[in-house]
Amino acid sequence: MLDISKLFLSKRNSILDALKIQENAIKYNLPKGLVIVVNDDQKLIGTVTDGDIRRAMLNGRTLKSPISDMMQTNPISFPDNWSTRKILKNLPSELQKRDRNSRNFLGKIIITNEQSIPIKVVEYHQLWEYRMALHRHISVIGLGYVGLTLALALADAGFKITGIDIDKNKLDQLDIGKSYIHEVGLPELLREHIHTSFFVSADIPSDSDVFIISVGTPILQSNDRGLDLKPNMNFLEAALQTTAPKLRPGSLVILRSTVPVGTCRNYVIPMLEKLSGLKCGFDFHLAFAPERTAEGKAIKELRSLPQIIGGYNEDSTDATGAIFKELTPTIVRVDSLEAAEMVKLINNSFRDYVFAYSNFIAQVAGKFNLNINEVLWAANERYPRNKVPFPSPGVGGPCLTKDPFIFSSVVESLGMHDHLFKMSRHINESMHQYIVEQLEEQLHKQNKKIKNTTILICGLAFKGQPETGDIRNSSSVLILKELEKRGACVFGYDPVATDEDLSLFDIKKVNIPRGFKDMEVVMFLNNHKSFEKIDVFSMVRKMAVNPIIYDGWNLFH
Repeated sequence: MLDISKLFLSKRNSILDALKIQENAIKYNLPKGLVIVVNDDQKLIGTVTDGDIRRAMLNGRTLKSPISDMMQTNPISFPDNWSTRKILKNLPSELQKRDRNSRNFLGKIIITNEQSIPIKVVEYHQLWEYRMALHRHISVIGLGYVGLTLALALADAGFKITGIDIDKNKLDQLDIGKSYIHEVGLPELLREHIHTSFFVSADIPSDSDVFIISVGTPILQSNDRGLDLKPNMNFLEAALQTTAPKLRPGSLVILRSTVPVGTCRNYVIPMLEKLSGLKCGFDFHLAFAPERTAEGKAIKELRSLPQIIGGYNEDSTDATGAIFKELTPTIVRVDSLEAAEMVKLINNSFRDYVFAYSNFIAQVAGKFNLNINEVLWAANERYPRNKVPFPSPGVGGPCLTKDPFIFSSVVESLGMHDHLFKMSRHINESMHQYIVEQLEEQLHKQNKKIKNTTILICGLAFKGQPETGDIRNSSSVLILKELEKRGACVFGYDPVATDEDLSLFDIKKVNIPRGFKDMEVVMFLNNHKSFEKIDVFSMVRKMAVNPIIYDGWNLFH
């Protein structure tokens, strides 16, 4: 962002000072013909334009005259958390307050932060260009979790959206207003906007001029140990091949998929240029805007989380910011495509690493027969530093199990050896085996073996709070399959995941509390709130003699 503080002057400064500021503005790529007058706290109190100076000189002022004699004391300004739509809606009333009934001579508008300090100058005509972003036709390519939630949030913000996917079943469900994703608020948005501002298709419409690519980048195992994992770019390649022929001068491409650092510049741009015959930065714009929402509250977070944007050039960043500004109040611009790509990898790899720390010390505490939750509570209680998260039965889901490996592939492509990301993944994945071995140990104390033991796993989605039905890369499912491999008779229950989701993994489903009957083992492997309402005493009475209850999230007293 440009440093507009170079335009600041005090009202005690002279006309000569103002002329020097205006003369140097072009050198710093700042708006020309404007001086911003601030008080000692740098709060906005007025403006001086080149027209103000000319009129003052004609009225007999000299170069030594203070600018307080001519400054506009009530300049038009708006807070930086206002959208373009809101600014334009309120602009007529602001002009009327100042007896300025015409916008013909309105050149620049000042944007201020919460402290009323100017942070940006916007040309009036730019506002209308940004406002025109709402009239753009956006195609969202890839209607998985990321693509569908974003598409409907944008449709709700006023954009015309076409969702693109190759899965006919998904398109058919969406076309009748049925969501295949469990997400708070999503079904209502779909019913509200389908066939009005949200459409679905297998093909990109010819009149689309913004293309948001949100396809998956799963990882491929490239050796027997399973640690040397690389991202699979096949879905991204297919999306680019589909998008490139639709590009035309003025188009904007926004990549949302998680990718290795350097993918946009070294892979996406060359492919789009080759297939379209257009030049990035001249004919079309490109930006990377990573998705960082949490499943279960994605709609809320799309409207509240800061949106990271890194563009190929400033125009690319501005064009992307104009779209997301209608969705979220905070836009964080970074200096390059690579910086934005790295942000997403940093966020998820850090979380995986921190959870690995907790899961490792849980295994250490187990050797001393310590209750790790009590130990961590003591370590965290009123201690202002190093808040350590509580351990879990593993770290699952489509992002945290994948993104550290993508970051690892980046590190090794630089000739550096990665210990950090692979080790955190190894620890978190080791929790599955650790939990099974803990259960075997408890069964052994009862002279039982895991083979033929009846086990119910409660909580099959990869997390319980905020709730989701997503069982992809779920620790619970991986533990369930390991138990089955050892001969146990395993059943599953989840309060959110659908029968269709469970059938994909051949999980024998039961409902609770009926499912507790005669079970030898019940394992709670995610932290869905509904589990806290279970009558533990009633559950135990329904179970077999001397039952084992594995409380993986410290849900019960």
